[in-house]
Amino acid sequence: MEKNLTMTYYDMEADSGSAVKATCISCSYVTVTSNFKVIEEGTFNSRLRKSRAFEVDAMIAHSIPLKKIQSEKLSNGELVDKLEAKFIELAKKGTIFVGYNSSGYDQILLNHMLHLNLKWPYITSREQFDLLPAVRAASVFEPKALNYLTNFKGNTSYKLQDMIKANNIKSEVAHDSLWDSRGTKDLGHALFQKAPEVFNASIALRKKEDVLPRIKDDIFCWNEFFFAKAKIFCGCYLGSTIYPNWHYLFDLRQSPEEIVSIMNNREELKKRVETSPRFIRICKGNRSPIIMKKENAFKIDENYKTLGIKEIERRYNYLKKHREELSVRLRDLANEKIEEKNQFEQERKQPEENLYGLVIDNNERKVMRDFNEAKEVSDKKKVFNDFKHEDIKMLAEMKMYEDLTEDDFCKVLSKKELNKIKKRIANYLLDKSERYSPFTKIPEQLARLDTLKLHAENDKDDSKGKQLEELDNYLVKMMNTYEKYI
Repeated sequence: MEKNLTMTYYDMEADSGSAVKATCISCSYVTVTSNFKVIEEGTFNSRLRKSRAFEVDAMIAHSIPLKKIQSEKLSNGELVDKLEAKFIELAKKGTIFVGYNSSGYDQILLNHMLHLNLKWPYITSREQFDLLPAVRAASVFEPKALNYLTNFKGNTSYKLQDMIKANNIKSEVAHDSLWDSRGTKDLGHALFQKAPEVFNASIALRKKEDVLPRIKDDIFCWNEFFFAKAKIFCGCYLGSTIYPNWHYLFDLRQSPEEIVSIMNNREELKKRVETSPRFIRICKGNRSPIIMKKENAFKIDENYKTLGIKEIERRYNYLKKHREELSVRLRDLANEKIEEKNQFEQERKQPEENLYGLVIDNNERKVMRDFNEAKEVSDKKKVFNDFKHEDIKMLAEMKMYEDLTEDDFCKVLSKKELNKIKKRIANYLLDKSERYSPFTKIPEQLARLDTLKLHAENDKDDSKGKQLEELDNYLVKMMNTYEKYI
C-alpha cells in the first residue's frame, strides 16, 4: 500500500433496507493513515424526514430509540449539508472511502441523499472500495488469513458483526454507526496484515480508470459469489459494454472456438449468452473489482488445473483475434434488451428514484447550487423561479417542505402548492395497492407491526413490545396527518 495514503472508513444507519427509499439517521467515519493510525473520527445524527415512513425491521435492526432520533438537533437536510462538507474536505485531501457492503447499500444511500438535496451525488466515487468483496476474496485466495463463522445454513457468514467476533476485534455497541466504522477499520487492518495480496489488489483498482489497463492485455483471475458460494474464473477482456466502465470478460474454461463460430448468428449467440455455463462475465470497473494473478486459478480450481496453463494461453491468444467483433455483437444484444425493458416499463420514474436517469446541464446545476446557498427565504424564491427541469423543481419543492416551516414555504410557493405536495406524499405513503412506490408505505408497515407485536406478546418481551408500540404510534400519527389530503 502506498505511503502517505489515508483511508476513511464510514458507515450509515438508516430507516429502510432499500437505499433508494431510506433516510440516513446516523453516519460515522474514521480516517486513518496507511499504517492504520487514527487521524480523526466523527458522527452526524439527524431526525427522520417528515415525508418518509420508516421500515419497522430497519428500525429494530439498528436499535436506535425513536425518541433519541427525533430529539436530534439536526434535520436530515442539515445532516446532508454537514456530511457533504466533511466528505468533500476529506476527498480533496485524497482519502480513499471504504465501507462494508458500501457498493450494495451505503454508497447508493449517500448518492440518493445528495440527489434529494440537490447536490452533486458522487463525492466519494473518485477513490473508494468495498471491504466486503475483499473479505470474501480472502476466504478464497488466502483462506487461512482470517477466521470465519458459519450461519444456520452451514454457509460462511460475512456479516460485519460475525467477522468482528470471529477475528477477536474489540467490540462495543453493535450496529451503532461509529462502532461499525471502527469495526470495519479494524477488519481492514486485519486483512492488510494477514492477506496483503488481496488487500492490495482491492485497493489497487479503487479508481475506475485504472481497471481497463489492468485487464486489457493479459490473462487474469477473479472470483464471484453465488448463493454464498465462491466461483473462480480465469479470463480474458473482450471489450466494454454499453456502459463505459463495465467490461465483458470471457471465462476461459469455455471454448472460444464455439462462441466465435456462432457470433454472426444473432439468434444462436443470444441463446448461448443465456445458457449455462455462461461464457460471459461482467467486470464493473466502478465497483473496485478485485483482479488477481492468473496463477491463483490453477492453484484453486480443478477445471483450470485439468486444462493447464498452455491451453488457457492458447485460448486467450485465439480469442484476442476475435474479441473486438464479438464485443460488438454482445453490445448489440444488450441494446436490444434495454429497448425491450424500456417498452415494458410504462410508468415514468419519480424524481426521487431517478438519480441515474436525469440529464442535468451546467445551468441547472448552477441554479441547484444557488438554491442551496440561499439562506433567506426571499432569496430562495428568486432562485426557485430559475429552475427549468421539472424533476429538479419537484425535488426543490420537496426539500423546502422538509427544511422550511409551512409559513416560510408559503412565502416561496402558495398554500395551494403546499397542499399539492402533501397530497403527493399522502398518495405514496397511504397507498394500499401492491404497485411499486419510491416511498415506504405506512399500511404495509402497520401490518408488519401487528405481526411483531403478537410475537412479542407470546414471548412476553415487554421491552420489545414497548419499542413496537412507540413505532406504531409514530406511524399512526403520520397516517392521521396525511390521510386528509387523499
